[in-house]
Amino acid sequence: MIRYIVRPGDTLTLLAARYGTTVVAIMEANNLVNADLIFVGQVLLIPVPGPTPPPTPPECPPCPPCPPCPPTPPPPTPPPVRPVVTRTFDGVQFTLSLNKSVYEIGESIIIRLRKKNILTVPLTLTYRTSQKVDFRVTRDDRLIWQWSQGRFFTPATTTDRFQPGEEKVYREVWDQRADGIITRPGLYRITGWNLATPSIRLILDFRIIA
Repeated sequence: MIRYIVRPGDTLTLLAARYGTTVVAIMEANNLVNADLIFVGQVLLIPVPGPTPPPTPPECPPCPPCPPCPPTPPPPTPPPVRPVVTRTFDGVQFTLSLNKSVYEIGESIIIRLRKKNILTVPLTLTYRTSQKVDFRVTRDDRLIWQWSQGRFFTPATTTDRFQPGEEKVYREVWDQRADGIITRPGLYRITGWNLATPSIRLILDFRIIA
């Protein structure tokens, strides 16, 4: 809708043609009863047709169903728990550890005993013989295997000197054999000894499964 001031020579027919509308539409917009009765200076409202809306596009066909989502992969298996026990005595940190907590029959069991000087000064450990550590496996308090059995050690005092922060690791492997026979599944206990004076004992439990 636009406002138009009538000029000399204007007629509703000319205005309708000029603005792309009809005489009837102009008359209805201005409440006119006579199409020939307009005068110079009169203000007319002329309805102007709006732009032709674009044709409505046809509806798209429905989309095909989405393919099923791939199954969610299972979470990664956490690494096996590595049993560890630590004790500190007179400035030395003793740590007994196994490589696993559960073993299959016949699987090698790796045993480590670590001694570390956590002081800021050197220290010395004294042993009654050349043997410095020992390991023993029991089940229901019954001895199954002992590392020192059948080994010879010099019956003379020996020492180990550790600088600050220095450590020594004693590593042994048990093949689960006792007197040449593979042990049965069950719950076992390993004891690690530091044989310096005084001796320190550390204990861990582990399981053998079929």
